[in-house]
Formats: sequence, structure tokens, C-alpha cells
Amino acid sequence: MPGAVAGHIVVVGRGPCDPVLITLQSWEALRGASPLYLRTRRHPTIAALPPGMTCIDFDAVYDDSPDFRTVYRTIAERLLDDARSSDVTYAVPGDPSCGEASVQILRSLAEAAEIELRILPGVSFLEPSLALAGIDCLDGLFICDALDLASAHHPPFPQDRPALIGQLYSTLVATDVKLTLMNQYPGTHPVGLIHEAGTDGGRIEHVPLHDIDRSASLGLRSSLLIPALPAGASFESFQ
Repeated sequence: MPGAVAGHIVVVGRGPCDPVLITLQSWEALRGASPLYLRTRRHPTIAALPPGMTCIDFDAVYDDSPDFRTVYRTIAERLLDDARSSDVTYAVPGDPSCGEASVQILRSLAEAAEIELRILPGVSFLEPSLALAGIDCLDGLFICDALDLASAHHPPFPQDRPALIGQLYSTLVATDVKLTLMNQYPGTHPVGLIHEAGTDGGRIEHVPLHDIDRSASLGLRSSLLIPALPAGASFESFQ
């Protein structure tokens, strides 16, 4: 657009669920945005935003797109287009660098367009999930996205290390994840379904692996903790 003044993009992490987990830096950016772009309104922190605040969400894009890749590409392109003429503040659940495909696409597009992009970190689902499980992420933990795992033939991590699978948001995804995992884990392997981490209702549902898709609590804020098999159970250990 001739005469347009390019802005910059700030991506803000809204935390996992409870508004108290929004960082002070992110909260100030959220309050100062006009308008505030939201990947989705379907998140508990929406109620904490100042009343009357102008927000633009992309929930309709989910309904109109054939797959998630198209959703995230559409969001990133819209944000970049608006940033060519004004500043843009884009808020996502959790942390922008944890399981946010739209942010990764936006990084690439902004760099190619020479538009400044700033990421404000937030608390992801990882921290409250680790607190519930009582484990240290640096103690050999592998982290994987449920959709990536669902499309694989075998788990991409050694079975004698613990693993945390994020975004296990539906029965269908849980079924595909289960089938992939059962190529290398016994169906009776005890696992933990983590629900609503980061809220007062956060809990771990202990079930055998073959029952993870039978849980009535699966939802947008569910993940899966897979305890390690005995030492030496993986090919990596054999090597």
C-alpha cells in the first residue's frame, strides 16, 4: 500500500489457564493493545481482559478451513497484512514458543517481509503439568505434539525415558496416539492423562495406555504423561 507505515508485531503468551499465571510483561502488553488479536477466545483468560476491550479473534477460521495447517497459515498472513500499516499485538494460549504453529509460520513470514517481530514469553502447559506430575523436565523428559505422534508409525523417543505428549484434545487424536504408542509399549503400560493443568481443577487421571481414548475428560487442555519403561528397554540404550 503506497504511503503505508509498517508496524511491528508483538506476540504475547496468555498462560495455560488461570489469569494469575499471565506474566506482568504480557499483562501490560495485553492491556495496551487496541485491537488485541486472539488466536482463539476459547480460553479461560479471556474473562480477565478489561471490559470493553476491542478484540479480534480467529475462531471462524477454524470452522472455514480444511486443516490446521491452513488455519495457522491464514492467521499468520492476516496478521502480517495488518502489520504492514500498524502495530499488531497477537495473543496465544500458553507460551508463544510451545506448540504454537501459527507463531512459527508468522516468524518466517515476518522475517521475509522485514517486519519486526517480538515474542513475549508466557507460562506454557509444561510448567503446571510438571508440577502436577512431580517430575523435572531436565531429567531425560521428551516432549512431543499429539498430532505429530498420531501421524507417525512409531514413537520418536526412547521408551526408557519419560515423555509428555501435548495437545491431546479429542478422543480421535487420543485413539491415533494410542495406536502409535502401542507399537512399542504394552497396552497395559500405566500412563497419566493430565487435565486442566494450571487451574485449581488440574489433575492426573491414571489409566492403562489402551484406555486413554475412553476418558470422558479429554479436552482442549489435556496431555499425556508416559512413564519410562525399565532401563535398557530402548534401542538407544542397546546401542
